[in-house]
Amino acid sequence: MSSARLRLRLVQAGVCLLGLSLPTRAQDGSPWSMTAYLQQSWPKQTETNRQIREINATFGAAFRTWDDVPNLNLGLQLFRELDPKWKVGLGLDWSRGKIDGTTTVDTPAGAATLAFKQEYSIYADFFVLAQYRPLGANGRWVPFLLGGVGLAYEKDRTRLALRNGVLDESLQVDNSGWFPIATFGVGVDAYVSDRRTWYAEAGLSYSWARLRHSVPASGSLAPSPTVTADTDSTGPNVWLGLGRRF
Repeated sequence: MSSARLRLRLVQAGVCLLGLSLPTRAQDGSPWSMTAYLQQSWPKQTETNRQIREINATFGAAFRTWDDVPNLNLGLQLFRELDPKWKVGLGLDWSRGKIDGTTTVDTPAGAATLAFKQEYSIYADFFVLAQYRPLGANGRWVPFLLGGVGLAYEKDRTRLALRNGVLDESLQVDNSGWFPIATFGVGVDAYVSDRRTWYAEAGLSYSWARLRHSVPASGSLAPSPTVTADTDSTGPNVWLGLGRRF
């Protein structure tokens, strides 16, 4: 199945899940809820970080890896209640970021400036979600379990340049693509008043997602016309959010 058809099927499944719940909670004045949140992720990025460390070892540099920088993303979730214990919904996360640096290195042609930059202009994931509240939905504090499957998309570019009066060497790798993602987590909603309209949310989850494929590489520093791009977003996440029932 093509990625376009897979994305369409995922959207259709999410809409169907929300639609099936409509008659179930029609008598409830606030069957919907929406949460906006800020999330910190710790993706493995094992191969990407290894490649950066290899550049550092080759040139005697000390560029940061993705382990050294925050990986923040913004998220939005929309749920509809099925009953006091179950909700189904859709989720969307978005982020962008970069690591870069410039240093002076020694070469056979003398001292040269080495510049490195890896930037993802967009990372986004789309989930179909289910939330289970083992203690029900009536307390001031509502713990829950969360699970979801979906698709993620990333577009990034890696650049490396080595220059002085003699040298003008470079490398550029462009990577993009869709890949599957799954998540499981736990969290808690804390209502800010007895009206049970607004709530704060905190949670912890673990996601599985990886895009590994061959992409074109250009420039005199390219080891071959194609290289392996490995985006491994697998890892833990924590989030804080604010939500509202309506």
